[in-house]
Amino acid sequence: MAAGAALDGPPVGPTVPLAHRVTGSGPPLLLIAGTGFPGATWHLDELLEPLSRHCTVITFDHRGTGDTPGTAGDYSTRQFAADALALLRELDLGPAHLVGHSMGGRVAQWMVLDGRDQVASLVLAASGPGQFRDDQVVTRGVPLKTCLWLAEHGYRGYLRRHIPSTFFTPEFRERDPARVDWLVEAFWAHRPPLEDYLKHVVARQTHQSAHLLDRITVPSLVLVGERDTHQGGTGSHWEQSRYLAAHLPDASFRSIPEVAHGYFWQAPEATVRELVAWLGSRRPAAPAR
Repeated sequence: MAAGAALDGPPVGPTVPLAHRVTGSGPPLLLIAGTGFPGATWHLDELLEPLSRHCTVITFDHRGTGDTPGTAGDYSTRQFAADALALLRELDLGPAHLVGHSMGGRVAQWMVLDGRDQVASLVLAASGPGQFRDDQVVTRGVPLKTCLWLAEHGYRGYLRRHIPSTFFTPEFRERDPARVDWLVEAFWAHRPPLEDYLKHVVARQTHQSAHLLDRITVPSLVLVGERDTHQGGTGSHWEQSRYLAAHLPDASFRSIPEVAHGYFWQAPEATVRELVAWLGSRRPAAPAR
């Protein structure tokens, strides 16, 4: 399939109420988790507490994760976006700054496309637009390696291999295994049923927005780990992030040194600094005296 040949997205069905948590004060900041990740995985003290000193931080469970029940039928990043936009309207906290990690960045793109009035700015954190070259291979279903690891190790065993190997550098895994275990267990304690997890995977893999990036006109920060070069079912997050930064109309690009896909958890202090600096740059300048 040629890049840009996809339709503008699947139909969006009824939204569902999302289990959520609001902390802090200041400008609203919506944290949008990645594939199958429940909102509880954001609740690392070194991440959430400093952000909450600067912002009103909203975390939530996508449909089928944590305390938000799943629904019948397929999922899509556009449907997840509709759910999150409904949450912002319910809370009356829009327009909000969006931080979307991995699949959450794909969701955030649809939130801008379908609900521009609810979005103040966009942080695309280790994310991508789907296929953007004719010679690029993007699996439009569950990647083979995911299937093999699930069959060989079971659901929990798969997570205990997948999250450490893609989210953290080898040096960090050896230096701080407790942090790695924290993320795995935070996921597992609030995990989606396996069927819902696989529906999240398919939603990520079928996302396509490369042909729509010129319509995403909000100020955007593309933020990626310097070592997020793992080749997965959607390719390399580093390469996809570079593409986003080059093709969004109003984008800045920043990388965080010596981290992989999960820099929110491997380097929360550096991540918070980047986010706070970005939010500070979004505030209107004080009037001249």
